[in-house]
Amino acid sequence: MTRLILPLLVLALVMTACAPDTRMPESGYQWQQRQERIEREWRAAQSQVPAQTPTKTQAVAPAQTSTNGAPAPEDRL
Repeated sequence: MTRLILPLLVLALVMTACAPDTRMPESGYQWQQRQERIEREWRAAQSQVPAQTPTKTQAVAPAQTSTNGAPAPEDRL
């Protein structure tokens, strides 16, 4: 029985040591830094994608509407 427990214990320790740290930030400062990092990465990704403007052959999609025909919340400004 001890022959089985010791290798399992060692394996469990190795697996947990290699696992990524998925904890969320604990302080407000850490949340702010995380949000700013996410926004920087998003803006960098957006600047790499060329802006697509509709041409004469491409039709502009109509604004999405809810089921009752009212404008979607994103369209209401």
